[in-house]
Amino acid sequence: MLWPFVVHQTYHRRRDIHDPFGGQQQGGISTPAAAPGVFIFTGHGGHGIGYSDRFHDDGSLRYTGQGQKGPMQMISGNRAIRDHAASGKDLLVFTQQAKGGRVRFEGLFACAGWDIETQSDIDGSPRPAIVFHLVPQPELDSEAAGLETELPPAAPLADLKARAIAAASFTPSTSTAPPRTVYERSRDVRDYVLARADGVCEGCDQPAPFVTKFGRPYLEAHHIRRLSDGGPDDIRYVAGICPNCHRRAHFGSDREAFNATLTATVLAKE
Repeated sequence: MLWPFVVHQTYHRRRDIHDPFGGQQQGGISTPAAAPGVFIFTGHGGHGIGYSDRFHDDGSLRYTGQGQKGPMQMISGNRAIRDHAASGKDLLVFTQQAKGGRVRFEGLFACAGWDIETQSDIDGSPRPAIVFHLVPQPELDSEAAGLETELPPAAPLADLKARAIAAASFTPSTSTAPPRTVYERSRDVRDYVLARADGVCEGCDQPAPFVTKFGRPYLEAHHIRRLSDGGPDDIRYVAGICPNCHRRAHFGSDREAFNATLTATVLAKE
């Protein structure tokens, strides 16, 4: 699904988010039944309950789960965050600008894991709290990241495919270093897709426009289907394409038809 929200633009929570898509209009986690997403709100107001959400320098978000009193449990909104990938739900993060004011869209994120920490509940009593590690999922930059600094993996295509399939079946769990886990998983998928393309764009069927300093034909891994469409780590819906085709797939007036053609091409190979 292509969401109508633009990163760093502000929106009226009820009118722009809940009226068209549904979901609970109060609280930090909103789980609309009929929309393929989970809305997460962080910012103003949480510190009064003991929550301590914060963004890290790499863009990841430390997000305290749902539950104002007593031990937090992996139910309701917390479970929705944990299981969002298996459920085909995008995680959309918004920052509250002021109490009762507009919210700013921070982008799409993925749950990379969680920790259990001792925090105070609404009564000031210490209790175990769920703290999620949410990692941003940029549309384009991450799909090309690392190609200028990494050597192509020296492994048979079948081995790369096995790693990519294993990566796609990843389930988040408690972890102290979740961003690395997510990025390595994305790299396994990307490495296989680029090896499958073998230096030829799967969009325009032309050779890669140049070769990197490490000898890798420069193509980018394009996720044809969003998480809410059944992806993005399914190798049947990731294509190795040139930068020009990549922009066309995201921004072209014919992007829907073009992505359908990419899907057919990749499925034929798989």
